[in-house]
Amino acid sequence: MGRVKSILKSWVRCCLYRFPIQKDKIVFINYDGKGYGDNPKYIAEELLQQNLSCKLVWLIKEDCYVPGQIKKVYYYSLSAYKELSTASVIISNCKNNIPYYYKKKENQYYLQTWHGDFALKYIEKEVEDILSKGYVQASKADSSVTDAVLSGNKQFSQILKDSFWLPKQCEILEFGVPRNDVYFKGDEIKNIIKQKYGFSGEDKILLYAPTFRDYDVTSCYNIDFERLRNLLCQLSNENWKVVIRLHPNISSKSGMFCYDKNIQNGSDFADQQELCLISDCLITDYSSIMGDFLLMRKPVFLYAPDLEQYSDKTKGRGLREMYFQLPFSMSRNQIELEWNISQFDKVEYSARLDAFMQDYYCSFDDGHASERVVNHLKEVIGFA
Repeated sequence: MGRVKSILKSWVRCCLYRFPIQKDKIVFINYDGKGYGDNPKYIAEELLQQNLSCKLVWLIKEDCYVPGQIKKVYYYSLSAYKELSTASVIISNCKNNIPYYYKKKENQYYLQTWHGDFALKYIEKEVEDILSKGYVQASKADSSVTDAVLSGNKQFSQILKDSFWLPKQCEILEFGVPRNDVYFKGDEIKNIIKQKYGFSGEDKILLYAPTFRDYDVTSCYNIDFERLRNLLCQLSNENWKVVIRLHPNISSKSGMFCYDKNIQNGSDFADQQELCLISDCLITDYSSIMGDFLLMRKPVFLYAPDLEQYSDKTKGRGLREMYFQLPFSMSRNQIELEWNISQFDKVEYSARLDAFMQDYYCSFDDGHASERVVNHLKEVIGFA
């Protein structure tokens, strides 16, 4: 019975694949169907804002909020296959995001937005020898059908050229990062988002957002957050909350932390950019999320108890030289972290930021990345 069902599905997919492409249809995929967010979200909302007569489709694995003007379709369904087969444009934010059973048509346009442009770690071709053969094979296949990739800064444009196995005809669109547009919208939206997530206007928020480890350990996430929160309250005379947001690769391990009204689990917050916007400072290790705080010129504190192990390319992806030039204080244990926070000097920090941005991080972001992407898509689709 299972074999008959599989043959029937293959036959139906073959039929659906023959459906004609609809010029005005765009399909979005975010982290293999993990909800409404990241760069695809902000591109979709700009399309809605411009009131274009497009059919927008969002692939999901579990039910989640998606604006009513966007059609939700289950990731593994035959309906998803039909939507992909008839889409003029497919927009994805990571490699191997398009369901394995679908092959892109020659006259479809595939835009890869990626999910981070502050590349401190080596990626893709740069670490081909430590990535699984299956991932490398799938990543190369994904790149071979990619028509364009977004870049948020000059440094990342070069990394794309060197490491993404992109075909010669693939464009690198130096438009900026759509999801970063929200950082340029002012304080009014910040207060609205604070209320949305249950914070008061007076609450100060410390965001802890570490990345995952290739060597799969959790002992490096060993901060005493209540002690740290009390220190911040004493230093500033304000009420601080802590939000812990783990990388999607390890978000299932969020239960390793203890939560209460002052220390909250942010791993399931739908939109990382909204969380960054309302946060007042960041503690991270090697995550590209620190680039978001650079753009907003907010304090960042590095907590990296396993720096030697993480930077060793024989054990993981390793770190670029840029990491060791970052304008942030480095802590290897709780005592150092508390000291660096207590000694933070805003004027000195601002000067370090200026020097780093000039020498190492030439960003294209100005709050209009989504607009530039949509204008480009209008040309691709033929709406211009």
